[in-house]
Amino acid sequence: MGPPHPHAPRHTRLSYSSSSATASSHRVLRGKEHQFIYRNGSKLHAYDRDKAPYPSSFDRDVVELQCMDNAMIVASKGSASFIDFKDKPPSRCLDIGTGLGLWVLSSAKAWPDATFVGLDMVNIQVPLQVLEPEIAERVEWVHTNILRNKLPFEDDEFDHVHVQCLALGIPENKWHTVFEEIRRVMKPGATIEILEEDAIFPILPRWYTDPLRAHARGPSTIYPGAIQQPLSYPESFDTSQLAHEHEFLETLFHDVWANRFINPTPSSCLPGYFGAFFDRVLSPPVMNFSTPPLAPFAPLPGVNTNSMGTHHTRSSNGSPEPSGSAGSMSSLLTPLMIDNVLDLSLSHSPTSTQPTSAGSVKEAISPSPSMSSLRQERALNGITNTSGNGIANGNGNGNGAGNGNGHNGTPAKSARRDSEAKSVRSTNSHTGSHSSSHSASRASRRPSVMLFASSEESTSVGGEHAIDLVPFDSLQSQGEHAQFMHLYRAVTFVLSTKEAMWEELLARVEARDEELKRFGWREEDYSEQASRARFELAVDQYQSDMRGRIALWHSLVQNGWELPQRDPLTKVEIMEEMQLREEILAAQRLADTGEPEAPCRKVRLLVGVKES
Repeated sequence: MGPPHPHAPRHTRLSYSSSSATASSHRVLRGKEHQFIYRNGSKLHAYDRDKAPYPSSFDRDVVELQCMDNAMIVASKGSASFIDFKDKPPSRCLDIGTGLGLWVLSSAKAWPDATFVGLDMVNIQVPLQVLEPEIAERVEWVHTNILRNKLPFEDDEFDHVHVQCLALGIPENKWHTVFEEIRRVMKPGATIEILEEDAIFPILPRWYTDPLRAHARGPSTIYPGAIQQPLSYPESFDTSQLAHEHEFLETLFHDVWANRFINPTPSSCLPGYFGAFFDRVLSPPVMNFSTPPLAPFAPLPGVNTNSMGTHHTRSSNGSPEPSGSAGSMSSLLTPLMIDNVLDLSLSHSPTSTQPTSAGSVKEAISPSPSMSSLRQERALNGITNTSGNGIANGNGNGNGAGNGNGHNGTPAKSARRDSEAKSVRSTNSHTGSHSSSHSASRASRRPSVMLFASSEESTSVGGEHAIDLVPFDSLQSQGEHAQFMHLYRAVTFVLSTKEAMWEELLARVEARDEELKRFGWREEDYSEQASRARFELAVDQYQSDMRGRIALWHSLVQNGWELPQRDPLTKVEIMEEMQLREEILAAQRLADTGEPEAPCRKVRLLVGVKES
């Protein structure tokens, strides 16, 4: 099928059985692809669970994160496609699981002679009428549920097929049917690329959550604008028996996939299914995006700084030196880049018309989280240590929260931690050593993305040819701030499955599941109302704790945004803040095993050809 005439009327194919303009128009108004269900603040698709088991919401903050992934690929690869078509790009392309349609739009700009079809089960794509005419006339959005309907296309229609973020909506027993349909619409010699991500529940180590819990979720400047959060469990319930503070939600998260018969690790299962239908398969090892190190603490409102807003530390000879010197995390707050030229002049916040000095804002950021920097802040503000437990001095001999509630500072290890992973390729010459106990120095040697193979993941296919598909050096050079955004992306996806997790909890409550008692359930809690209240508190606690760990303000300041303003703190509140920070750092140091944290994202790329 050739490209449509520029002035030809556009008839959207909503399903394989659409046969007339009248029927099509009727479905535009009433089809499930145009309907959404709003439940407890979440925007969900209108399909029945057994017909479309995809559990994520379609809230704006969720779907807009597709922009981040698309921008990352385009910036690192120079193209939305991982395949280098050189001077012979495809002429007819299909994008399955198109979402907002970003891959289609990026590729349409790169391949001006190609036509595109973006297919999804819901209508959330960029409206064609807002696109440039030369792009819109070559793009078509099609809506159908591929688990229930055949693809509404002719045999041998497409030269290239792109699939992304589809696997977490496909039951494992449906992959053969899905791949068979995709192969049917591909021309002989057509190419296919699939980019899929595992469902990972990012966890927080005990050294981070135990001090927070000990301080009863008081107001915190771990992130600006924090509010007091109540505990999600009764005070009498001892969470130290759990693998980690948020194991309850992690259990529900894994239930979501198990009870939908969806494999949450497509990186391990897809190569086998894919290889049964396509030829000349290339698949590099899984891309593992590292969990970021602990971010700098946000500046405390009212804390003394010098006239330039720079905190002072002491050098080895006792003389003061600015905290932004070599080795400080504040050095990660690099000057703004405009048109690839270093800009040290004034910049403007996207949310304000007031000019903000990039240098002054970044210099005001607290230095690398360290005991010495916090002691200097105490001294500058005339605050003495009143904890009396030895934690503030970093000796770890006290009995405070920094010791991890009797765990001697050793974080509980999740049973699902991928401890057997080993690197098969790294371009960072410093990643081999993790012996330093200082988190900042160790973090500076940690690559932001690595290619891994493990006993739980199928090996790569295609050797160096497969590895060359991944722009490893470009991904690595994106810097540490990208790691925080990847963690934000992973946590946002977990929260997008909130209503699906609630369905799993409700089923357990109705069955009076005894396992819930591990998470503090009492007899009076086995009701829908009581369980929903406990569930909401658990979600709020996870979101609050993760918001502090992600420290999104840090990434925003790096890119020229103004630091979010907070109300001034009293001296007592400042003391509480500093004590909490010291306890987190002391607990981190005691728990440091020298091993990197588990990755927050795992992504698998598969490329193949239909030869006949």
